[in-house]
Amino acid sequence: MRILLIQNNPTKNKFENFEKFKNILENINFEIDFVVLPELWTTGYNLEPYDIQSEYENSEIILGISELSKEKETYILAGSLFYKENGNYYNRSFLFNKKGEIIGHYSKMKLFKPLNEHIIFKSGDKIGIFETEFGKIGVMICYDLRFPEIARKITFEGAKIIFVPSEWPISRIEHFKTLIRARAIENQLFVIGINRYGDIFGGNSLVVSPRGEVIIDMGIGEKFAIVDIDLNEVDIYRKEFPVIND
Repeated sequence: MRILLIQNNPTKNKFENFEKFKNILENINFEIDFVVLPELWTTGYNLEPYDIQSEYENSEIILGISELSKEKETYILAGSLFYKENGNYYNRSFLFNKKGEIIGHYSKMKLFKPLNEHIIFKSGDKIGIFETEFGKIGVMICYDLRFPEIARKITFEGAKIIFVPSEWPISRIEHFKTLIRARAIENQLFVIGINRYGDIFGGNSLVVSPRGEVIIDMGIGEKFAIVDIDLNEVDIYRKEFPVIND
């Protein structure tokens, strides 16, 4: 499973941020299975005015992501987007399949009060787990990472990998890195934290194996990375060291 991680620093112009993403993806000339972006990668926390900054069903950016996933024949986990539905705003992640279809979405459950997320967004009420040709994948968003019960529920639903799009600050970046490893170790699966870089945000996107080993640490900067992982390692390690069974 080949995964492209994009660690971006969004400007205030969401269309400019989308174009930067599009240019990266269109200039990759080999097969990618999954593309993963950070939390709120089109806007950052530049959410005002809400009606202009937010996405909605069949918005220009939603349709653009769909076209890209179809063109490149790859799954795109669109980090999270500022999304409006039925008069409510959500911090919502979408998964697009290789045909450009949205096969699922997850709205952030644990909203971060210091950034007034609980005032702006409506909380999700279901865990993020989706069926793909590679098996089940899980999604958590940023602050969700601090609540191990969410990752455990995803694990018991059969996921072998959890993606964590984030906007984690540099001041607590060691918490981010420690918690990504902890979720991988305690659940014996892959955990990929893709974090925003820039302003107060710390980058250091991580890919961690079921054994808790760091496969990639992207460090600081606006950049992308490609990693190949074998999800069979989850079953191999769980058989070798059967913590989950206990």
